[in-house]
Amino acid sequence: MIEVNERVDVAAPPQVVWELLSDPHAVVNCVNGATLGEQHEDGTFDAGMVVKFGPAKVTFNTRIALELDPATRTGNVSAKGKDNQGGTRVRATMKFGVVETADPPGSSISITAEVEVGGKLAHLVESGAEFVVKRMTTDFSERLAEVLAKAPVQ
Repeated sequence: MIEVNERVDVAAPPQVVWELLSDPHAVVNCVNGATLGEQHEDGTFDAGMVVKFGPAKVTFNTRIALELDPATRTGNVSAKGKDNQGGTRVRATMKFGVVETADPPGSSISITAEVEVGGKLAHLVESGAEFVVKRMTTDFSERLAEVLAKAPVQ
């Protein structure tokens, strides 16, 4: 089990951050290697993610469910899928929340997640997970900050 506890601070008001994080298409644009496919009748999405583990690249195809609570600016994401070879399974749950920060003014996004990997590549994925998660969080933070810098202030 891979556990993630991250905090991302951005220089944008909480409502602007929440609106971006509530839009799956906008979030995917902030995640390197991610794609968002068709939305199904039940509200879930097909999604893909290419993750680099050293010299190896693994493509995961998943089904993602998103639950949002605008009143508390919190959300839950769950994903279940396989790599493109079908030999590695992944199941993930993530919770996030957006709160206002005073110093510096802006918002803080808390992210907690659990990722379970099974199958052929499980050892490779788990052994490099800490480094990969840190790299992905940094990339996400930078892209999110760029998008939010262009967003209209409310």
